[in-house]
Parts: sequence; structure tokens; C-alpha cells
Amino acid sequence: FQVQAGARPHLAQLLAVRSLFSGSLLALHRLQVDHVRALSQVLFLTPHLPAFFLRRRLRSHVLEIRHLDRALLHLGPGQLSEEELRAACYLRGLNSTHLGQAECRAWLEQWLRLSCELQ
Repeated sequence: FQVQAGARPHLAQLLAVRSLFSGSLLALHRLQVDHVRALSQVLFLTPHLPAFFLRRRLRSHVLEIRHLDRALLHLGPGQLSEEELRAACYLRGLNSTHLGQAECRAWLEQWLRLSCELQ
């Protein structure tokens, strides 16, 4: 499938390619350096480090998100304040400054469903 630049893919589209994102922490060691840099940039991490450090930082970030996703599943995204909700979206790579609270909550709920499917 193809997603236009700047558009958010639908959950069904992501689930269709979930095998590409499964395995050992997204198989970061197999990604090309350009892809690691792009992924770092999407997650608001500095992409201007040597590849070894980028992969290490991404691995740490992915593990943190994974643990937070599990905790958030038990808590439920409906329990988050607006500030916590926006911080949760930002940590996962969504700049929510131009989105309403309901849109952020819907996006985070979709993220959590996808996160559960990938684990």
C-alpha cells in the first residue's frame, strides 16, 4: 500500500504489513543507516549521530514505548489528562499541536491496538 507524505495510515493498512515490523525490536540492526536516521527523526530523536549510537538510542526508545504501552493498556488512555495525552502522542512520534484532544485520544487508542497486535 502507499501512504501520501504527511498522511497518517489507517490501522488496517499497518496491520497488513505488520510482518515487516515484527521480530527482534523491529530488527533495527538490519535497517540501513538512512532508514535509521529517518526513523530517529520521525520519533523526534537527533538523527546526527553515528549509526551505532542511533540504533542504540532507537532500541532504548522502542523499549521505553513498549513498556509504557503495556502500562497504558492497563490504565486506559481515557484516564490521561490532556497534557499527559499530548506527551504520550509526542513520545510516539505524533506532533499533536494542531490536533484536538479527541483526535489525540483516538490516535493513541489506535496506536495501542497496533502495539498489541505487534507484540
